[in-house]
Amino acid sequence: MRSIFDSDERARILRRLQTLRPNTRARWGRMTASQMVCHLIDAVESSAHPPTGPAGTGVLTHFPIKQLVIYWLPWPKARLQSPPELLVTTPTAWDADLARLTDAIARAAARSPHAPWPHSDVFGPLSGRQWGALLRTHIDHHLRQFGV
Repeated sequence: MRSIFDSDERARILRRLQTLRPNTRARWGRMTASQMVCHLIDAVESSAHPPTGPAGTGVLTHFPIKQLVIYWLPWPKARLQSPPELLVTTPTAWDADLARLTDAIARAAARSPHAPWPHSDVFGPLSGRQWGALLRTHIDHHLRQFGV
């Protein structure tokens, strides 16, 4: 299972992040590289905080759709709308934002997948194992968006 809890997988993600540059152009979507890094900061940090809204209730909250999206299916390259709470952080200095994302990933990975984890505003209730895979899949999706 690809997850931020797997140290080898996490190291691959972090190496890919280090190849990203602020002027790297997206292959699809509207985000700049700096906006994407901040979006990922919000997404990773959301796994550690009590949710700001109710648990998701849409199609992505139901088995087997949730499992397919988290573990198996490639994410679409179309214009998806992120929840507003995952678009809060504003880009500052590139190195500082990248360091904040790296630290957020390390903190999330240091939590036990068996510990209590908050629900997701999109995916509803998630276990730690699901959060680990979801974060890895989400980060990978955006790194692919920027060709790294």
